[in-house]
Amino acid sequence: MKRNTRPGKPVHKVLIIRMEVPQVDGRLIDYLIATTAEGSRDIKRFPTHPTYRDQHRWRVSHHGVYRVLKQVYKYLIVKKEKAKLVIDHYDKKFSKKVFGKGGFGTK
Repeated sequence: MKRNTRPGKPVHKVLIIRMEVPQVDGRLIDYLIATTAEGSRDIKRFPTHPTYRDQHRWRVSHHGVYRVLKQVYKYLIVKKEKAKLVIDHYDKKFSKKVFGKGGFGTK
């Protein structure tokens, strides 16, 4: 939810859906990109900390999260409830909207 930091302007309830996997070993990130064909890769560096290792990150948002969660939902344990909320949100959204010319989410 977004706070009303602009008095007099409308407040919108916004659901921002993102998924991120941080990992020190880049091989997992390579595997996720190759397997899912979704998301982007980023590297966070820690130049002021000589003992910290670079952190590889894989990020997915919006429809990409939905497609990935549909594939891995049955294997989730800890985040299964949150994943169910995201899947239900998009299932409801896709059941009533038409995207493009007869593609994703058509009736």
